[in-house]
Amino acid sequence: MRFLKIISCLLVVFLVIVNLIDHEGIASDGEITLKEAINLGLDRAKKWNGNAYLVMLTSVDEKMGGTRGATGKRYNWTLSFESPNTDQQLFVFISEGEISGILKGKGPSYGKIQLDDIKFDSPYLVKIAKKKYDLQKGVDWATGYNFTLDVENGKPIVAVLGNDRDSRFARISFNAQNGDVVRASHKLPFGGGLLNKRNGTDNLTKKGMAITGVVAGNNNLASWGDKKPTQFSVTKQPFIEWSLNNGESWTELQANGYVTHAWFDTNDQLYVATEKELWAGMTSKSKGTKILSLDHMIEKIDHSSNNHIAVLSNGKVYYTTNQGESWEQTIVPKPFYVVLISDNGDLVGLTEEWKILKKTNDGWNEITMQNHNDEPEDMQVIHNRLFIATQSGIWTRNLQEENWSKIQVDEVVVRLIKKGEKLFGITHRGEAIYSINTKDGSKSEKVFDAGDSIVWDVDIMGDTLWIATAPDYSWEEMPISQRR
Repeated sequence: MRFLKIISCLLVVFLVIVNLIDHEGIASDGEITLKEAINLGLDRAKKWNGNAYLVMLTSVDEKMGGTRGATGKRYNWTLSFESPNTDQQLFVFISEGEISGILKGKGPSYGKIQLDDIKFDSPYLVKIAKKKYDLQKGVDWATGYNFTLDVENGKPIVAVLGNDRDSRFARISFNAQNGDVVRASHKLPFGGGLLNKRNGTDNLTKKGMAITGVVAGNNNLASWGDKKPTQFSVTKQPFIEWSLNNGESWTELQANGYVTHAWFDTNDQLYVATEKELWAGMTSKSKGTKILSLDHMIEKIDHSSNNHIAVLSNGKVYYTTNQGESWEQTIVPKPFYVVLISDNGDLVGLTEEWKILKKTNDGWNEITMQNHNDEPEDMQVIHNRLFIATQSGIWTRNLQEENWSKIQVDEVVVRLIKKGEKLFGITHRGEAIYSINTKDGSKSEKVFDAGDSIVWDVDIMGDTLWIATAPDYSWEEMPISQRR
């Protein structure tokens, strides 16, 4: 619960920082320590209420240079104060030694921190954390070294946040009264890998990896992801591999950057999308042919059964109906959450306002749902038929018609995965995978109970179901480093 309070405080910072306009009370130039931040913040809080007391403090991630906490100092801090016998709260924001803003609020009491009990400041505590536990700078999130202060069982607890030697998120918590370590923990991964289910048996390969995609062709199989993921990144050691023998052995392919999407066309030619590029015909001996290169990130990508391709990037949709020999583009009228393309070359988008739009010669026109109160969770197009997952069920209609029909599924599906002519549905929190029947009115079949698995992707080849999963993370005790 204590760490959840810290996270809540960080979220408040990110939500309000854009509105901060006050600049008053100079402490010292640039980076300051935890105790210096307390003194500066308390002075401002006393102007709000003469009896104000500190209940929480956290440094705030930034990219302003400096030591990034390595010396126990940070540019940005956030402090939370309360006043006695009320639910009134004051958040004080500090940047570069100045009060950069305040925010008044209400909430439950977190418990008063006795400032006279804080005997040890952040420069000393980060030094001990580095020496005793080999704590490294955070890289992907909470960069550098960060600090939090709150009260636990009446004692002031300062946590130093960073990474362990294996780049996993870690925190060392100290009793600020005596400098003793009260807790040292890091987040360790569990789960992850490529799971295949065949004839009632499960087999997990690539254990511990973040497998972010898997796709089956006529005779080939490809999977991609990160070999050494962390809690905040799946692009540390990106890879893509393919198999010619149903996963018995794998060959690594060479891609320019991390892979975001891949598929086989009907001739088993492999298409691979990276951050800003799309390649066709990738093999173990060749990167293939680059058919699209953009200045901005590829946000979404879709391909039809006959390999028309649509790519969403920076407010535009780039699309081709000749496998990338030539491309057209159109500006989207509103930000899109999903972009799709049909066998006929029709473009369909789902806006961030959950409106379904279809491109016509006159522009983008809205497709209305059967139930006007229904909001799409996700959607896909197979051939020329639109499939939409909603809280009331999965609805489908031909793009050229207006009559809707409903597909039977036992649970609410919130995410749809299309693989060629196959359609899969993922339930809330990724707890189950359904194979969605797209050809007739028969009931769809549950093919996987996820349990603790974090499902990213799924496909099927013959009688084998392939499921791409990523690790989850839990706090575990961190051993004292045996440094020599």
